[in-house]
Amino acid sequence: MSQDKVLWIDLQPTLHCLNQRVAQSLSRTFVVQRWSFQHDLDESCTVGTIHELLRQTLQASSERYHLIGHGLSGTIAGLFAEKYPTLVKSLTLISVDTLSANHWSSHYLGLRSQLPSSRQSILRHLSSSLFNTDSSRTVEALSCLLAKCLDTEFNQGSIINSQYVDNLSLSVVPTFVLNGEHDFVIDINARDRWSKTLKSGDRYVCMKSGRHFFHFDQSQQVADLITAFLQMIPGSWIDREVNCFDFMSFVRS
Repeated sequence: MSQDKVLWIDLQPTLHCLNQRVAQSLSRTFVVQRWSFQHDLDESCTVGTIHELLRQTLQASSERYHLIGHGLSGTIAGLFAEKYPTLVKSLTLISVDTLSANHWSSHYLGLRSQLPSSRQSILRHLSSSLFNTDSSRTVEALSCLLAKCLDTEFNQGSIINSQYVDNLSLSVVPTFVLNGEHDFVIDINARDRWSKTLKSGDRYVCMKSGRHFFHFDQSQQVADLITAFLQMIPGSWIDREVNCFDFMSFVRS
């Protein structure tokens, strides 16, 4: 019996080190692969371009994948699943809001354009809020990671202008959303917004004390929750009624 395949959507490779613990735990049960994208600095890049490249990848496979994405990568994966549901077996979103503008980078851009503070000081402040750490050395290292991500990888705009990305809406693909209880990026009202979007069989979990990158310091718990969800998904859901599941759960973990 072949293992289910998981494709981790990674549009910001600099931050992939924060995903690795969960990915490694999932690899004990599933075949876990990484779909990474990084465009040339002088190249114009749109969501449509990313979707087309991802579509080509998935259509070349004989099996459908469970897609996983954190933050902006999760938003783009969610929009892809809405557009090409027959290519996706399920969708797991970590630290994702239905509002596509809610990402750590958009919060950074807002602060950078409004405050007379240096870029590094704003990134240090963000790092101390995005991660559950009191270590000044760790905050400094994380702020450097965020700076590199802003400089070299796909982001939703710049200080000058912002690229419009559609908000997430109802998808027929089985969906699991995990957000942090203390994530200032994905605010507390995200739970209500998701409740209007998720369907029967989908799941929402609020991770206790979790911040924006909670999957890094709560990796095993996150991996266990994702594993349990993926193992419940019927292999042939796409050929059945959309409401093939008979439950919808909103859980605080």
